[in-house]
Amino acid sequence: MIYTTDAIVLNNRKYSDSSLICNLYSKDYGKLSIIAKGVRKVKNLNGAILQPLNHINLVYYFKSKRNIQTYKEASIIKKYDDISKNYNKILISSVILDMINYSSIEDNPCDIIFRLTNKTLDKINSSESTNIFYYFIFFNIQLLIYLGYKPLIKRCYKCSKTLDNASFNDKSGQLECTSCCSSNIKLNANSIQLINKFFNTHIDKINTHFNLDNGTLNNIKKYFFHYILHHITNMKKSKAYINFNKKYDSI
Repeated sequence: MIYTTDAIVLNNRKYSDSSLICNLYSKDYGKLSIIAKGVRKVKNLNGAILQPLNHINLVYYFKSKRNIQTYKEASIIKKYDDISKNYNKILISSVILDMINYSSIEDNPCDIIFRLTNKTLDKINSSESTNIFYYFIFFNIQLLIYLGYKPLIKRCYKCSKTLDNASFNDKSGQLECTSCCSSNIKLNANSIQLINKFFNTHIDKINTHFNLDNGTLNNIKKYFFHYILHHITNMKKSKAYINFNKKYDSI
């Protein structure tokens, strides 16, 4: 049976002398794996189509008993060329692809997550470097919501006290007031208010609604890093995600 769907290429790896195995997140079928035979040959242009970050229209042969489906053909809908020109854009986009890859299961489509990923990559691709981290935080929040892991940031997880200053409890995976928990992962009142603001801001308004200092920005990123590692444990397998944290965890 032949299936057709729009998809985002998450990653690929070499297989045999001339083939690729690719993980993709598709609009209609969720995460899927395909084998593209012979695409690494010099005269075969399909290898360039199946590169990470490419938004493609994919045609493949589907068999229900196979874990890896067979590639037929594809065409590029959009390439995020500006991302490849900026190190921070590359790093953040790689993390986003890994978040989709490690949080998704086969044959479990979610059109909202597909559109969220495309929209975020669009914004990162076209935005100034100073704004890309805001889009990344927005993506974190929205992905967690749709996966069912919405962060609780208004009240202490343990005593229900309204949060002013808070600490992240790595055992509960939630924020708690400083009376209930003390850790080196803290959010002050300003950071909590800003996260609340992200919850209520449309992605198209991000670049006009935020102007965070580096300390606050890195503090929020550090919180989400530990929150996601607790709730999406497969992210520990992501080298891009771990390297991203090392870059900012010491700031």
